Amino acid sequence: MSVLASCADLLDALPARSSRCPGCGANAPAWVRVDIDGLSIVTHDGDLICPRDRSFGYTPAPLAVAA
Repeated sequence: MSVLASCADLLDALPARSSRCPGCGANAPAWVRVDIDGLSIVTHDGDLICPRDRSFGYTPAPLAVAA
């Protein structure tokens, strides 16, 4: 047994990242946040912008009020 940590031991210490997009919940294992002109944009693979990214005006539809 070595006193120095192996690469595998170091990788186990990192938290597991979700493969779901935080913006829309789609399965996008390569999602990243990209900072452009002061905006933090969620992309699914570095090129495809999340369709529910609030930086581009997406707002959830208001719930209908039951009468």
